[in-house]
Amino acid sequence: MKKRIIGMLFAMTSAFFLFVGCGKETGDVNEGKKQDGGKSDILTMPVSATVTSMNRLLESMAEGWFQLAGFSDELYFADLDETRYYLAEDCTVSEDGLTYTLKLKDHLKWHDGESITADDVIFTMECVADTNNGASFTNVAYVNDQPVAVEKQDDLTVNFKLPSVSASYFELLGKLVLIPEHVFDGTTDIVSAEANLMDIGSGPYKLAEFNDGESLVLERFDDYYGDKPKTDKIIYKVISDVSAQEVAFKNGEINYLPLSSDVSAQKYKNEDNVSVYELAEGRVNYLAWNKFSPTWENKDAVNALFYALDQEEIVRGAYGDFMAEPANTIFSNRTLFYDDSIKGYEQNLSEAKVLAQKSGLSGKTIKLYYNADRVYMKETALVIQQQLKKIDVNLEVEGVESNMFFDIVFGNSADYELYLNGYGASGDPDAVVSGMFNGTWGINVDTSREILDMFSRASQTIGETERKELYSQLQEKARDELLIYPIAYPNYCFAAASHIKGLDYYKTTPVFEDYTKIYFE
Repeated sequence: MKKRIIGMLFAMTSAFFLFVGCGKETGDVNEGKKQDGGKSDILTMPVSATVTSMNRLLESMAEGWFQLAGFSDELYFADLDETRYYLAEDCTVSEDGLTYTLKLKDHLKWHDGESITADDVIFTMECVADTNNGASFTNVAYVNDQPVAVEKQDDLTVNFKLPSVSASYFELLGKLVLIPEHVFDGTTDIVSAEANLMDIGSGPYKLAEFNDGESLVLERFDDYYGDKPKTDKIIYKVISDVSAQEVAFKNGEINYLPLSSDVSAQKYKNEDNVSVYELAEGRVNYLAWNKFSPTWENKDAVNALFYALDQEEIVRGAYGDFMAEPANTIFSNRTLFYDDSIKGYEQNLSEAKVLAQKSGLSGKTIKLYYNADRVYMKETALVIQQQLKKIDVNLEVEGVESNMFFDIVFGNSADYELYLNGYGASGDPDAVVSGMFNGTWGINVDTSREILDMFSRASQTIGETERKELYSQLQEKARDELLIYPIAYPNYCFAAASHIKGLDYYKTTPVFEDYTKIYFE
């Protein structure tokens, strides 16, 4: 089987698209027969393309991670209020914050029966440290551009010695996915290795079948160290068209369906034998003002803009009731240390009109760009357009495709005033938010030295209480400085056959964090 799989995978050239999928059942959805005559528990989900590698380290898109989540486990997952351990038994941090001691669980097995040991951890770290590999997790191998030293303490224990304190390192290390040293023969040049295509992972499901461009099939791994998977098989079926997915859902070809609109969510909430789920996606969709535009040289104009907007109306008008929640800070509702008690911007039309007149914003025609390839952006722009009319501002809106959009908004053009965009912010703020505001790779904003210093201090502070207080102050300060206007925290919504349970056991995305929690009633 391996030769057939390798040959097929080498032929693959399809790229990943951002996963938005789930499914439902309306009849005999994938109810195949077991040998004892009972129903087979098979979860079948639509994807836009099959994977190009079975090595999760080489997958950079959400859809690839989604398909391989049940095939290869993480070390652990540091969630908002707890840490859930998978391959790792524990991870402790020294008082000075420079040494992390990771202990693997005993009796871990690769899918070929070989033991998972500290040697695999060290080998994986050597692979991700090689920046020529194209592998993810370089942020685990390096801290502040300096290498992390890795030492084997015993067969199950590894020490990670950091060159400097990094408070986000614990969360980042937990997401590391191991690869088997014996399969790669110890060769760290993995980018084109045939071993990337072998069917040897560490998760609750092993590779059963691969059909290039059609489907990826995983089956239960009986020697899995954790809870025994309750679902017989997981099938990722290529159905890229949204309408075709709905037809397949209705016909019972899939039993899990992505929902990309409030209309769809409303529809399936009213159907019998269907359950609809809403999970926080961990993103912040926002409105930004272009600091290069002379329109905003008078900060009263920015204040007028923010006072003019009714966030609740924007979110409900653009997203509907299910697809998003109003945002209140630059952190998402899936960011560690997110403070839901901070008040967001509130509409004050009388003050907005005064400031618009005072700053010269009133009577102007200004330009807003949005990414035409992203959902909800056009609808958001149109609601904002209507709201700004109330302060005598004419807003021209224009959607452009992704490449052109990013060239415009991350450049230094002064010929537009506003744009709509979004960023992922699920996890430690030092890893997922700070870069958006410190000029590393994000928004063109004039972040104050005070906020930059707060980001820096928080990244080097180990104590949870101290970090929480710092990040709370930072979120308030970012609001007061009008850095951006956070609009929405999008939800990831899906429908599924109601007899499939455990789909939202852990409310993380991409789904599912732990496939062993899924079962059929």
